[in-house]
Amino acid sequence: MTYTSQTLSELEKEHQNALNTAQEKMLTDLNDAQASGNLEKIQEASITFQNVTTELAAEYTKRIEDINALNHKAIADKEPQIYTNNRSNIDLNLLVYDGDRDYVIAFQQDELIQKTLVKVNKNSGKFKSRKHLLKSSLRLTKALAPMLHEIGDHCKKALKLKADIEFFVYQGDTFNASCYPPDDNKLYIILSSGILERFTKDELTFVVGHEIGHVLFEHFDYPVRQILSEGENDLAPIHAMKLYAWNRNAEISADRAGLLCCQNFEAVGRTFFKLSSGVTTDSLDFQLNAYIEQFTDLEEVLNDSNHDPSDWYSSHPFSPLRIKALELFNKSETYSAFNETITGEITEEAMEVEIKRIMSLMEPENLEEDGEHSEKIQRLMFLGGYLISNADGVVDDSEIQALSSIVAPKVFANCMMTIKGLTEQEMISEVQELTKELDVVLSVMQKLNILRDLSIISYADGEIDDSEVNVLYNLARHLYINTDFIDRVISDAQGV
Repeated sequence: MTYTSQTLSELEKEHQNALNTAQEKMLTDLNDAQASGNLEKIQEASITFQNVTTELAAEYTKRIEDINALNHKAIADKEPQIYTNNRSNIDLNLLVYDGDRDYVIAFQQDELIQKTLVKVNKNSGKFKSRKHLLKSSLRLTKALAPMLHEIGDHCKKALKLKADIEFFVYQGDTFNASCYPPDDNKLYIILSSGILERFTKDELTFVVGHEIGHVLFEHFDYPVRQILSEGENDLAPIHAMKLYAWNRNAEISADRAGLLCCQNFEAVGRTFFKLSSGVTTDSLDFQLNAYIEQFTDLEEVLNDSNHDPSDWYSSHPFSPLRIKALELFNKSETYSAFNETITGEITEEAMEVEIKRIMSLMEPENLEEDGEHSEKIQRLMFLGGYLISNADGVVDDSEIQALSSIVAPKVFANCMMTIKGLTEQEMISEVQELTKELDVVLSVMQKLNILRDLSIISYADGEIDDSEVNVLYNLARHLYINTDFIDRVISDAQGV
């Protein structure tokens, strides 16, 4: 197929229509093949669908390039310029983490997500940040918190911010900070009393800069929980996995804004240390290099069967990954473009490649790679996902599509063929056998990734039934993972 649209908005519609047509054909072919018991046709339908979507994606990308060339759009280093200077005069397109930007571009081109966003904005209305904060917390004037306002003025200058900043505080021992949706000329940052009392000026500067970063990169444009709740009847489970992956990547961009304000990497390290340990006194001798080194070999820590790894997984990247990603940024030519006192030791490309590798520790397993146990792992993923989907008694087309997207065509075809003649109890028995075989060969990291991905799929419609949670609990038990991990993933999903 050759796309003919002349504008990006027309192209998005043309591309989505082509994808919908391909999906409808796959589901029709699957139904026909399953009814006739033809295994080859089931596999062929899955392969054809993936080939068609790959070709469409290639043609779509080519047409975008053609349209951009015709419109003479500015593209620096072949990267799209999607961030404006409406809120700041710094180069956000240079500062942003590529993983954050790439997901945003994909969301902009995803018709289902865009339609869901329209519904979210229509049904939610405009959130009155200042009104809510004035009712629920204490506004910190310059007279009440002069140091905090010094930090705000410094960050405004460092990030070339156009809006003013208003600070609020609420009672809470936990270390927490957030930035509420801004008005045109004002940003609202709220801090817990705990973080305000126990963090130094440099540490608070990083925290405040980080929260401003969320505003500069317009991270409020994609409220994950509201999107999944509003799109429960339209979005596929795979959308949930992508939204949560973006949510983690967005934190990396915000951290860079925090460092631009703080310009003290050791203070940033102390900030993460306090957030991780809760220790804010001098009872521990903090050393930045030792702190970074402690978490360098993350796989080894997670592969220790005696270690409870649930804290490492959440809607945010875990602290060791964030500090490592920021260490790379601190040594990069990219950072030197914003801070003339820095001599960039690594190129932007090298930095982004390495950060992507680090962040992949929290991404779904690459199940399509050939390997001794690959097919069994994929069948476990399929059967686990199917049992979760069927927990409410119905497996719909979007759930079948999601299952098709997380396993290879050959495995998908075999699974679709064999589940037709299996009872639920027989599927459960097979899952038990698979987990028993794989337990000795899977790393703890792989087990956690599988369970996290299945948890996210189960929450794709914005809610999760007790019956689905029970399936996840059983899967965790068979993989010898504490069920608290499932609670943590679901809790983080609900709290985004």
